[in-house]
Amino acid sequence: MIKKSFSFLKTMFGLGVLIGLIFSPLTTSHAGGTNGAASSAATILPATVLATNVPAGAYFKIQMNWQATHSLAQHYKVFVHLEDAQGRMVAQADHEPDIATDSPDWRGKISYAITASFPTNTFDGDYRVVAGLYDKGDRVELLAAPGVKSLPWFAYEIGVVHVDHTAPKPRADTEGALTLDLTGYKTTFEEKFTTQLDVSPHGPGTRWTAHTPWNGDFGDAAFADPTNGFPFTISNGVLRIEARKEANGRWRAGLLASNDREGHGFSQQYGYFEMRAKLPAGDGVWPAFWLSSSPVGASPNIEIDVMEFYGDPKGSYMSTVHVWKPGPHRGIGHQVVTRPLEASDDFHRYGVMVTAEWITMYFDGVEVWKTKTPLEHQRPLMLLLNLALGGGWPIEHTPNPSFMDVDYVRVYAK
Repeated sequence: MIKKSFSFLKTMFGLGVLIGLIFSPLTTSHAGGTNGAASSAATILPATVLATNVPAGAYFKIQMNWQATHSLAQHYKVFVHLEDAQGRMVAQADHEPDIATDSPDWRGKISYAITASFPTNTFDGDYRVVAGLYDKGDRVELLAAPGVKSLPWFAYEIGVVHVDHTAPKPRADTEGALTLDLTGYKTTFEEKFTTQLDVSPHGPGTRWTAHTPWNGDFGDAAFADPTNGFPFTISNGVLRIEARKEANGRWRAGLLASNDREGHGFSQQYGYFEMRAKLPAGDGVWPAFWLSSSPVGASPNIEIDVMEFYGDPKGSYMSTVHVWKPGPHRGIGHQVVTRPLEASDDFHRYGVMVTAEWITMYFDGVEVWKTKTPLEHQRPLMLLLNLALGGGWPIEHTPNPSFMDVDYVRVYAK
């Protein structure tokens, strides 16, 4: 489970600041690093702002466009700054590109969408979108396509967004057409939570274990060994995972993994993986549904975060794909925009279709994001679901107790 590197930005700037995967320094001063090979091989194209008039505080999409002649020598990140007329950054959406710059696939026309937002107190007016490549504080000189304005310190103006408090909110990712098709698939794993939960702290021999198999529990609440009534209860076919603050002031919560330390249990390399759940509301909650390579510790190793939800902001969740081994770690993710409070108002289906070519994320059968399957995906994937706390967000105002309700977990294969 990745510990989100964007959390400090939210703390500093509040709800409206843009969330990205990996952030460049929070400054408008620019480093002077350059790379001649990169400058001749990468062209930055004008961005496509999918909603040119947006109200402050609302999420919107920016389509990033590149043209590459061949892969670059380094794994660069992308900075995206939203700047006012005086060049002051009011928000940012730094990220890793959908295709790694040092991979063979960084070639030809490359386009992908990122999610952006302005702080709620942003004044109406035009704001320029400024972007570029960087690594460890040094920026890369790029070729600028027609329609792109080169700025000092290897920054490039690629578009304009107009903030208007009277503009309608852009459409959520979850409002798309139903596209999930399981024709020709069969159920290979199903947990309907209609009987007593088959769980133990670490196995062996149970369907679920209550800790990550690698002893890598995370977050600001310890995952509890299961006891009668905590942290797991079942009622009317619904599993409830509880996070509770103890009398000593410490929090405890719950996790389920389908593999034990020895790799025993359910895992599957390709197919469709889905959880139907109602997520808790409130600051500091961190429910998730995710997959990880089995057996533990083997290389190569990847992680697929189908859903990581933070109680704040309340109108989105994260989907991410990580490559952990062989190192260095790299990750690519997407902020899925929902209707306001949608994830915690009712039960919804969070799913991922994993094939040899693509990893495709779904919400209630609606495709919300896809990315190419990394070459490192060579092993079966275990299931994990949890209610954790924190993940970089403060928990002093987290509701005590907090609950994640799960209707079912299912896996399908062709």
